Amino acid sequence: MKPQAKKQPTVEQQAEGMAEWLSLYRSQNAIFKLTELALLPHNLSLPQLHLLSVLKDGGDILTTGEVGRAMVKSSQTITGLVDRLEVQDLVERKFERRDRRKTWVRLTAKGQHKLEEAMPIANRLAEELFSVFTDAERRDLQAKTEKLRTVATKRLDKALGRADS
Repeated sequence: MKPQAKKQPTVEQQAEGMAEWLSLYRSQNAIFKLTELALLPHNLSLPQLHLLSVLKDGGDILTTGEVGRAMVKSSQTITGLVDRLEVQDLVERKFERRDRRKTWVRLTAKGQHKLEEAMPIANRLAEELFSVFTDAERRDLQAKTEKLRTVATKRLDKALGRADS
């Protein structure tokens, strides 16, 4: 009889937290793709919708740095998103006169209308997907993911040399 080879642990079994990390990653990707499909008829991506909502929540105008921190995205990514939204006249850029490196992004009336048109679609999808949880489970999930995001954001800030890390 041939001796059985020792089974190697899967990637998910190799590190504490890896199975959970992969589960979150896979869930986020599936939700992202579903949302992208739902938003397609509105000519809007999920990151673009997120940027519009960040601007709305921020009083309709924020610096690109503030948008990047709120979205946890690099300045290059924010620049590309703003470029695409600006072409559609959903946002406009305002440059700081004293410091041209500082750029403000403002939600336009057309951007406000697009947000009002598309957000109910994302809201409806979120309600459908998260209906598998009870209210208590949703609150628990939110608390746990916020805790994880806080830890990850602090580590990211420290790695990037940002103040208040």
